[in-house]
Amino acid sequence: MSEVQEKIQTAKNLEEVDSFKKQAWKDYDLLYAELEFTCQRAAMMHQHEASRYDRKSFYIETAAEIVGASSIASLGVGILKKKMNLFTSRMGLAAVVGLPLAAGLEFLGKGKGMALPTLHDKAEKHKNSAARWQRLARLTQSYRILMDDPRYDAVQYAQWYKELVDAQQEISTIVNVPDSTVELFDDPVEVIKPLRKNKRLFQRYMELQDNNGAVHDGGDA
Repeated sequence: MSEVQEKIQTAKNLEEVDSFKKQAWKDYDLLYAELEFTCQRAAMMHQHEASRYDRKSFYIETAAEIVGASSIASLGVGILKKKMNLFTSRMGLAAVVGLPLAAGLEFLGKGKGMALPTLHDKAEKHKNSAARWQRLARLTQSYRILMDDPRYDAVQYAQWYKELVDAQQEISTIVNVPDSTVELFDDPVEVIKPLRKNKRLFQRYMELQDNNGAVHDGGDA
């Protein structure tokens, strides 16, 4: 092979390598974008579930307090009343039924059940999952930014992506999200809206920071 032919072949090889690098960048950029969206969606679903269990726990504890207070009051009235008329009989019955009910509600709201995890425990698991999904989304975003650094190539992209997928698999085993919640966040708009709201809020915060800086600079003058 002549020197000219070698240069032509080298140029072709370099062109193929460059083409591969560009294609790999596009492909991995898309993979990272998809994974980041998936993480954001998962975090929102778990936040939704955590709030749902917190509300249930609050309602049960409130109901237990109301029923318990009412039962004790009605029982006291039943004891003090000498003449048992129809009204006091009903009050006494409410006390008899209410006290066990209050105890059951108290157990559901605050007890540490042996057979099933409590509502509080479920909420905490979803909160933990949401936080870890958010962290993974941020990490994915940071790797996506690093892809613009010419020092890194497709081999490094693949290594980062493997780390992210392994972390995704680990987080997915903490707690499951019910199908109803998955369907609720099946619309991408439900995921994008909160992100846009947070972005606008942050932009407003930066504007306020700039305004505060201008005020302080003016005051020092």
